[in-house]
Amino acid sequence: MAELHSTAATSKTPRPTRGWLGRLAFSFLRPMIADRAMFHERPFPGMTFFLWTYPFTPAGKVVMVALSVSALAGAITEEMPIYQIPVTLGVLVLVASGVGSVLRWLSVSISGDWPDRVTTGQTVHGEFTVTNDGRWALLDVSLAVFKLPAMWESVRDERMVPTLAAGESVKLPIRVIPRRRGRYMLPVVRAFSTFPFNLFRNQLGHKVSRPILVLPQFEPLQQIHLDIGNRYQSGGITFTSHVGESPEYIGSREYLPGDSPRHIDFRSWARLAKPVVREYQEEYFHRLGLVLDTFVPREWLSLKWLSPEWLRRRNERGLEAAISLTASVADVFSRGEDLLDVFAAGPELHVFRTGRSTTPIEAVLEILADVPPCREDPFDQMTAALANELPQISAIFCIFLDWDQSRQRLVQAALDSGCRVKVVVIQSRFQPLPELDRADVEVLQFTADQIESGLGEL
Repeated sequence: MAELHSTAATSKTPRPTRGWLGRLAFSFLRPMIADRAMFHERPFPGMTFFLWTYPFTPAGKVVMVALSVSALAGAITEEMPIYQIPVTLGVLVLVASGVGSVLRWLSVSISGDWPDRVTTGQTVHGEFTVTNDGRWALLDVSLAVFKLPAMWESVRDERMVPTLAAGESVKLPIRVIPRRRGRYMLPVVRAFSTFPFNLFRNQLGHKVSRPILVLPQFEPLQQIHLDIGNRYQSGGITFTSHVGESPEYIGSREYLPGDSPRHIDFRSWARLAKPVVREYQEEYFHRLGLVLDTFVPREWLSLKWLSPEWLRRRNERGLEAAISLTASVADVFSRGEDLLDVFAAGPELHVFRTGRSTTPIEAVLEILADVPPCREDPFDQMTAALANELPQISAIFCIFLDWDQSRQRLVQAALDSGCRVKVVVIQSRFQPLPELDRADVEVLQFTADQIESGLGEL
């Protein structure tokens, strides 16, 4: 009985097969699709959106809309011979699709790549060379990149090569503009032909892109007004900067009671017949701390039906302005004799050092390009982690995205350690901030628009 029941159930369930109509539709659309894997992977309605955006050129979209409207109008009324319009357009589409089926057997090779590093907001120029590897000439050849990451823009100036002979090569540029820092993997670069009627893009070849690092953009500062005092650095510049320099030797003198035996110069002792010690200069210099606030809390508006990129632009604009200002401050101090420690507040405390020619500003920008936002308040842990560093730091420059008790405790800890403090608070709307009853602290307020336009000096 169980076998009979199983057989009956099987007979009622139709076998999922692709009928002749589905195979015909797939063979019709296949030559127009750039990436066959994407055609199989994209579910409806994502596949429908992809089919509308890539395979059809602007002229092809107009023809398909006219075909749909005229076919609908012809089905509604029979008084006018309007059916001739969809028939004519349908023949045009079938011919273009048939030619595309032939073109997909031809291929080209693409060489070239994107630059390794670019800057936010600047146009990226990609130089690529397309070579016809076949025995037949290709017509109406173009090169482009589609489905760019969010916050990227494509400069639509596709250059079309009317004829690409067999074995011939041609250079075709592609221009894109990144609007946000970070590390990205751009989509593949595609070569295609729009022959014969410029209705469909028929892929001829593609090239995988390499990762590209987008550095944050910043406006240089002319001057930073910050009263900085010298502090003794235990171990000197060698211990502080970790650049492998030897302590500064300033001369030798006779041994005095209480001198360290490690400083005895035995060669001079043997030559002069009396104990001699080497004398080194104690290191006092400016060591600054730059605190970058990356705390961007989640808001109740973070609903699933809202675009994640829209939420990111809305919530993280202040963070991007803070990172840009951090780069500007680091650029000023990297040119002088001051040593700058940058502390990025996040789930883990990220520390990197610049200044005194130890780290170029380009290396600082590379680190800032990968700084992620923090969703949990990190300032209590950060204040504890900075406790060992504050006694050696002369001044602290804080770039905050808001002002609350946890941030105020960090500022108070720096003041209690004898540091001079300068605070910049970035807010969309200025709110009154509590005044600190200390003379060696300064609090400034700016908007993201002001920072993006350039401050000149602080």
